[in-house]
Amino acid sequence: MADGGMFGDALRQPPVNIEAEQALLGAILVNNRAYALIDEIVEPEHFSVAIYGRIFDACQKIINAGRQADPITIRDYIEGDVLLGRKSAAEILSGLLCSNVSHTVVKSYGVAVRDAWVRRCLFKTCSETLDLCCRPGDESAADIVDGLENGLLELARGTDEAQPTVSLAASMEQARRAAISAARRGNGLAGISWGYRALDRMTGGMMPSAMYLLGARPAMGKTSLGFGIAVRSAAAGHSVLFWSGEMTAPQLGARAGAAWAGLSTQAVFTGRRYDIPEDIETGEREILSDWQWRDLEKGEQAASNLSLEIDTQSRITVAKLRSRARRMARSKKGLDLIVIDYVGLMSAGSTYEDQRSYERITKVSGQLKQLATELQIPILVLAQLNRETERRDDKRPMMSDLRDAGALEQDADMIMLLHREHYYLKKQQDAGLAPKDRESAEDFANRVSMLEQRVQASVGKADVLIPKNRQGPEGTCHLRFTNRTTWFRDVSEDELSPAWVVAEQGESG
Repeated sequence: MADGGMFGDALRQPPVNIEAEQALLGAILVNNRAYALIDEIVEPEHFSVAIYGRIFDACQKIINAGRQADPITIRDYIEGDVLLGRKSAAEILSGLLCSNVSHTVVKSYGVAVRDAWVRRCLFKTCSETLDLCCRPGDESAADIVDGLENGLLELARGTDEAQPTVSLAASMEQARRAAISAARRGNGLAGISWGYRALDRMTGGMMPSAMYLLGARPAMGKTSLGFGIAVRSAAAGHSVLFWSGEMTAPQLGARAGAAWAGLSTQAVFTGRRYDIPEDIETGEREILSDWQWRDLEKGEQAASNLSLEIDTQSRITVAKLRSRARRMARSKKGLDLIVIDYVGLMSAGSTYEDQRSYERITKVSGQLKQLATELQIPILVLAQLNRETERRDDKRPMMSDLRDAGALEQDADMIMLLHREHYYLKKQQDAGLAPKDRESAEDFANRVSMLEQRVQASVGKADVLIPKNRQGPEGTCHLRFTNRTTWFRDVSEDELSPAWVVAEQGESG
């Protein structure tokens, strides 16, 4: 703990509730039934008096072993312990017996012990923050804020009350009622819409508290698909928060504008036409026509109906994301979905962990899973696959390509792997094929022709492979990708159809 110094922390003693600790332990020693009432509330580290924490730990071990925890059995555990100080085990235990309360009210004492521990943790965190604020050092103000936010996040995760157990019959009833609600919504979805019918049909929508992982190699279009899901889910009537660690808001806006107006993203960035050749003499391209500018403006109007917020703060921590998400959840529109693009660009809030990619992503993954559970909403996490795909003849991604991505593979409730065969075939074609040893001219010509056919057949095709799904089937969803606008659509959609369609009121459920 930081020393008090000019802030007078020495006058502000860390909060303790020794009387509650004594009464709690006394109640357990007199009647072990009291332990069952607080075993999910109190832990040994919650006691401010070290020897009391040691006694509670001994009670845990003895009772969980099926034996009786009383002054006699506990004395064997603590006799001679340095934490006793100048007192004997008998003196400590006899004092606790005099402080005991009825086991019928012991739960309130357990809550009091835990509450005092939380306050001590807050005291320590805030004191250390004050010390950093007033002590010359390498920490910037932003570093101090990150440290405080992460400290509070970890504390918040540790102060959640124990989740009560649920009987099988009750859990089946909850599932049946959820199915009735889904059926009444009319869209056949148990969760919120992906905005793509293929994904909705395969998964039944994104479920509350679930973490979804979308992995892909660079240039496959994971940002385009992730952003498309965010936009189309918002169009289905949901409230979405999209975090991007590598693109600015105007860049994302340009993608949405290009998709809506049917323009190339390059045309939106430059304001010039790429749908017609450049001027032969000047080499310049024409400025967008009036109707194209109007289409972009119509796209803005269509977007104004969507509840989609874009956050582009670099190296964001889950603590900061949590505070923004909670603020959005408390607003009138609420919050139904968070999309992360991408997890490798997030910070764990620690210089040590940020220097080690595996540890950083593992910590961030666990925190995101916790955030989904806390807010009771799905979180879609985008991730970059390792290079193993590039070394294989078959470029289709596999779950093993996530091995470098920390605990993402284990934490995710569903894993999706995006693949566009056209990208690799076109790359192979552009590099040019070379004749193999002893290959005839005719065989070589056939191989070149076959590659050309495969390139043409794969144009616009995209596969979303689902190798893991805790809540449904595994399989493959087929989508279409328009390279010019960098936009994904369902296979059944016309390329000239609107990039998104706002659902009628009540349609999303």
